[in-house]
Amino acid sequence: MCSFCLRSREDAGRLVGAPGVGICQRCAQNTVRMLEEAGLEPAELSSGPWDACDDDELLEQLPRFAQAREKVEEHLRHWVGAARGRGLSWASIGESLGMSRQSAWERFHPHVEG
Repeated sequence: MCSFCLRSREDAGRLVGAPGVGICQRCAQNTVRMLEEAGLEPAELSSGPWDACDDDELLEQLPRFAQAREKVEEHLRHWVGAARGRGLSWASIGESLGMSRQSAWERFHPHVEG
């Protein structure tokens, strides 16, 4: 799904992405247009799309972001599983994720080796 508009890949079309994130063509074009029209430095832009939402719209979006978080977590488990499949240690996985070996093992072991 697009990390910006949260449309599914089927609805959004092709996505450009990096691990855990993706952006559809419509959102990418809107972002470029917004930045060009604003003529602002990044620090001057609003803090996020929630600033433009009223309370009802904001609450409507929360479940979509929760679903996106679950998808990111699922992808992360697959990446950790691939790392373990290559024989990488829990210590190296934990270090790359900014956590201890033990924390990485507790979080991912049941999903990737169970």
